[in-house]
Amino acid sequence: MHWYLKFKTEGLVIESLERKIIQLNNELFALKAERDSLNEKAQAWAKKRDKIHEEIRKIRLEAKGFKDQRDELNAEIKFLKVMRNERSRKRAEIIEKIKIQKQKIKVTSSTMTARSLKWVEDEIAKIEWNIQTEPHSLEEEKNLVNHVKTLALQLQAYKQTECVRKQIADLEAEAQALKAEIQSDGNKILELAQQSQKFHERMIKNLEKAKTLKTEADKLHHKYVEIKEESKTRHSKYIETLNQLKDVYAVIQQKEEEEKTKQQAILKKRVEEEALDKLKQGKKLSFEEFKFLAEQGKI
Repeated sequence: MHWYLKFKTEGLVIESLERKIIQLNNELFALKAERDSLNEKAQAWAKKRDKIHEEIRKIRLEAKGFKDQRDELNAEIKFLKVMRNERSRKRAEIIEKIKIQKQKIKVTSSTMTARSLKWVEDEIAKIEWNIQTEPHSLEEEKNLVNHVKTLALQLQAYKQTECVRKQIADLEAEAQALKAEIQSDGNKILELAQQSQKFHERMIKNLEKAKTLKTEADKLHHKYVEIKEESKTRHSKYIETLNQLKDVYAVIQQKEEEEKTKQQAILKKRVEEEALDKLKQGKKLSFEEFKFLAEQGKI
């Protein structure tokens, strides 16, 4: 009766363990389904995030292109400003030279009569011809020569004034050309500055758009991380449950090994009893029975 109760108890234990296996397998199936579902959701969020990241990359690349174009224009503007300043400096020097030359004319003009250059030239030629062709006393000739010298000084002043006037005209033409170039530089600088501003505005617009998209991408990444953490929790629970299942299988295997050992012991005991009983009755033993009793030291 004792062995029956023990066998029945062990049977109940095995049955309980088998029910536990079913329970754990159900839990494993549910946990795996939840984990896989969460991973799929996480990948969906990651896909959306990565798509925005790619869009941000393209926008920032375009913004860099705008920046490069802006910087290139700014460099050209800087060069034009240097050139304009140099032309302005040179023009100022020329204007100062013109003032100096005009002052020279003013000084020279104070020694000149109101007569024209041609009159002075004609008068000198007339007197010189008179000296050469007409008889004069020494005093008269001296006066005529002195008068020619005076007229020669006036002629020289006229010629110097004309030379200075020509220099002034050349300087004024150069100053006017520089003024036109300075004006052209200013117009070009204004035009390039407007273009540069447009590229700058487009760059800022792209960077602001990229910033907004980054905020959106960060939210998606946060959602991705949140779901991945849930998935990790389910996976940890899955591994824990799997280990429990392995433990249950190990217990069952141990029970089966113990039962197998018991059955083998019972079988050996039965073979031994039957062989000893045959030996007592003087019956012939089989080779296996004889070998078994010999191994047990019974014969």
